[in-house]
Amino acid sequence: MFRKNPHESEGPQVEHLRFTDPSVPSRSCCCPARPVVKVIMPPAARQARPVDLWLCGHHYRASLAALLAAGATVEELTTDGPPQADHATAAAA
Repeated sequence: MFRKNPHESEGPQVEHLRFTDPSVPSRSCCCPARPVVKVIMPPAARQARPVDLWLCGHHYRASLAALLAAGATVEELTTDGPPQADHATAAAA
């Protein structure tokens, strides 16, 4: 009655970490879009501890200059291996 699609791959499907990892929120801090990066803001004069920001692609690109100036660390949310840290600082070099 129901047949398996013969064109479907038998192996596991690779999905983005942002859709499968329960520690990644379903919404960004900035808007209803899904986050594509986790930004770790370093401690500042009025903030004693680092702060995590979950940004969508648009707001990440729009705030890249400010993130660089603040010395933020950025981790991309993909499953292509370990998260790539310091993406923002590499883009400025």
